[in-house]
Amino acid sequence: MASSSSSSSASATEGYRGGLEIPGWEHFYTGKVRDLYRHPHHPKHMLMIATDRLSAFDVVMNETIPDRGRVLTFITEYWLQEFSAWMPAARVTCEAAQVPDLPEEWQETLQGRLTWTRVAERVNVEVVLRAYLAGSGFREYQATGRLWDHPLPAGLLNSSKLPEVLHTPTTKADTDEPITWPEAVELIGSESEAAQIHALALRIFHAAAQRAAAKNVVLADTKFEFGRIDGQIVLIDEVMTPDSSRYWPMDAIVAGQEPPSFDKEIVRAYLRSLTDWNRQAPPPHIPAEVIAKTRDRYLDICEILTGSLPQGVAR
Repeated sequence: MASSSSSSSASATEGYRGGLEIPGWEHFYTGKVRDLYRHPHHPKHMLMIATDRLSAFDVVMNETIPDRGRVLTFITEYWLQEFSAWMPAARVTCEAAQVPDLPEEWQETLQGRLTWTRVAERVNVEVVLRAYLAGSGFREYQATGRLWDHPLPAGLLNSSKLPEVLHTPTTKADTDEPITWPEAVELIGSESEAAQIHALALRIFHAAAQRAAAKNVVLADTKFEFGRIDGQIVLIDEVMTPDSSRYWPMDAIVAGQEPPSFDKEIVRAYLRSLTDWNRQAPPPHIPAEVIAKTRDRYLDICEILTGSLPQGVAR
């Protein structure tokens, strides 16, 4: 591998931070977790790379969670394969060797964390589905007795199961804002297309929740992003990962308390305990034991859902 890649490759103790300069490719977007690249020979495709960067309270930390990007990619691919017979996706392949014009010397570094995907026209609504009260949904219920435009029974507690799976869409912007379903339909631009997206999202959610329940895990909520390719609705971005979903151990649900989730909640809890950080950059130092416990949670849910870990990832 070229020496210029050594500072960006992951090791057992230091994760992959991203920001590679790949010859012939344009690095045109840096998100909190993902880097996006495009190649002039393939204008209808792009390369999405999941890094191990860690963000909390909208601040990117100095530390990484080693192998997190591989876990997110692996879980997304698992779900896309599960539903491939009836739910098309923008994703083409996650195999580095199958990405055209990707230099061979970069393939080892990027294997397991890249997705070669078709460019889709994004639907500017984030589809959020909730089966349990938690997080912002519980805070909204505490304040209004409702889940935005959905009336709810009185007396529900944190982690209470909802009467049905509810769709609470948000905008796709720098800050996602809750909107009503009629507002979502207007943003989508077509009542029939909105109905299709709603039905597909519910079908995916119920199928995934059933599979998770068989493994003693509750899928409390999740969010999807959809796009259009040649007039067809497709899934884009990550799908039911611990970053886009709230997974709970079934035996840890206690009414009135939010159960431990298989995600970076350990990091957020540590940061909330700090009295000298204002939740703005620069971020504070996160102890190694907090990082290690968080990594374990990502590996736990990956093994529970898929039955294995990504190739090359070990405890």
